[in-house]
Amino acid sequence: MGIIETLSTKHLADCISISNDLFGVNYHDKVYFKKKVQQKQGIVLMLETKVIGFLIFKVTSPACSIRTYGIDLNESVGHIDAICVASSFQRKGYGSHLIQKAISILERDYSSIYTLAWEYKGIINLEKILYKYEFNKVNHLGFNWKKECENNAFNCPVKENICICSGIVYKLDLNKN
Repeated sequence: MGIIETLSTKHLADCISISNDLFGVNYHDKVYFKKKVQQKQGIVLMLETKVIGFLIFKVTSPACSIRTYGIDLNESVGHIDAICVASSFQRKGYGSHLIQKAISILERDYSSIYTLAWEYKGIINLEKILYKYEFNKVNHLGFNWKKECENNAFNCPVKENICICSGIVYKLDLNKN
């Protein structure tokens, strides 16, 4: 199933390439990935010497929960910020492998994990895999990427004349004994 490694600077070019393909050019840039390397907030999935996917995680504090999720939380939570598997390796279990590892990392310190997915023309990009791991839909944010998308902050691969992707918030409750 490949080997999971901690994200490091040697992985940046591959991660940027995968992100550009899936999210659009400049959605995640070198500065973003370098920060995640410094903060030890990422993992990559390797097949031999090639990165075929990555997952970025972080912590969301109560002070940022309304802005991020539209929900007022009273505790810090784990957050899956991005999960990407190169197009030619999708639907083969690699995304599941990354999510399992992220859950095992985040469950040590948090009672729940949140993530955002996007909905495009009625299809939610991560819906099947999130339900597989018992994430539940908890909020619909509307067009939370609209301003950045329409100002061409990144080159969205599905943008039409206007931004048409809305944000969906998912939560996984972890069993803490």
